[in-house]
Amino acid sequence: MTDNTRPPAAASPPPTPTTSTGEVRPVLRPIPGWVIAVGIPVMLLVAVGAVWLMLGIGVDGAKLDVIRTGGTLGVGLGGVLVLWLGIRRQRSTELDLLAKYEAHELAERTAANTLAHQQAVADDVRADATERRITELYTKAVEQLGAEKAPVRLYALERLAQDNESQRQLDRLP
Repeated sequence: MTDNTRPPAAASPPPTPTTSTGEVRPVLRPIPGWVIAVGIPVMLLVAVGAVWLMLGIGVDGAKLDVIRTGGTLGVGLGGVLVLWLGIRRQRSTELDLLAKYEAHELAERTAANTLAHQQAVADDVRADATERRITELYTKAVEQLGAEKAPVRLYALERLAQDNESQRQLDRLP
């Protein structure tokens, strides 16, 4: 039995995305699950620890204020987390819009280049068809030069010259 597996390729760094002006665009990676799984309990522990610490050193009459302060600290940390996630979401949305805009610009440039190429090909085909038609008329006229009657010999050459200005000899005389 032969082994058809290939050796693993050397890991190369992913290409750095750039904008149409050549600037390096930052790439946002999703927040790893462990950050959220660890971050929320740590935030809660900090809030509970702050309440416990303040209750341990606080006066009996001020315990309600201590609990209120600990709750405010917990809500504040939660607000910071929500603000951070909102900022990341906004930046991610902006980068997505930038990528879509650049893709749209690329599609427009590609379409313009394709249209220009198609027009050039159509012009070349038209010129080739014209040259082919002139060549066929000229070939037929040359074949008729061997005709016994003079009008037959001159008709084909005259038709070729009248239909195509580039084939007229009179235009070329000084």
